[in-house]
Amino acid sequence: MTGPSLRPRPGTAIQQFSFVDALVAGLYEGAFRAAEVSAAGDLGLGCGDALDGELVLLDGVLRVCRAGGVVSEVAPDELVPFAEVARFEPSHSETVARMTEKQFEAHVEALVPSANLFYALRLDGAFEWIQVREAVKQSAPFRPLAEAARDQHEDTVGAGRATMVGFVGPDVFQGLSVADFHLHVLDEARAFGGHVLDFEIAEATLQIQAFSAFTVRLPEVASYLQAELDDMDADAAIREVEGS
Repeated sequence: MTGPSLRPRPGTAIQQFSFVDALVAGLYEGAFRAAEVSAAGDLGLGCGDALDGELVLLDGVLRVCRAGGVVSEVAPDELVPFAEVARFEPSHSETVARMTEKQFEAHVEALVPSANLFYALRLDGAFEWIQVREAVKQSAPFRPLAEAARDQHEDTVGAGRATMVGFVGPDVFQGLSVADFHLHVLDEARAFGGHVLDFEIAEATLQIQAFSAFTVRLPEVASYLQAELDDMDADAAIREVEGS
């Protein structure tokens, strides 16, 4: 397929479990079974229970990338506090080469028809290098996300093959989702991964799907039900944590 045929298909939606402002407030308690998350799509991302690592849903398999470089599959009964997933049926595919992260983002922004829709992305291929972070498991009482993120583990891997997955969200949805680009990665061996901070593409296949529907499942655990989340203005905290 060539050409930006990026119109949302009727009946498709991104499914989100909890929302980003809940994480910003420190609500890291696992609330959704991993099996529920995997059943809602085959591509996505999220974070582990108690902020224990970064989730990557790729080809229907949910994995967690923990600090120290350990990647493992998530058991169906494990609980997660946040995830964003989609059933990926891309309508645009092309080869991209020799791009920094900023050049890649500008390229995608030029392809898509509107900054006010959601887009799911998948990028498979060779990278010159990738910088990632993995969140570090927290202990209750949980600190707000901006404080907890100071413990994060960062790592850079050199040239190799990998798959990045994630989403581009409208600015107006910041706090419910993540505005702009939010990508997680797994290397080809499924032995290294995490939240993407920076990268340089050698040559890769980019696939994109547009969405005009976005649904949110709210947690029902006590920590969420009892939380005071009124009048949160978390934009600066989210952009700091996400590396935007």
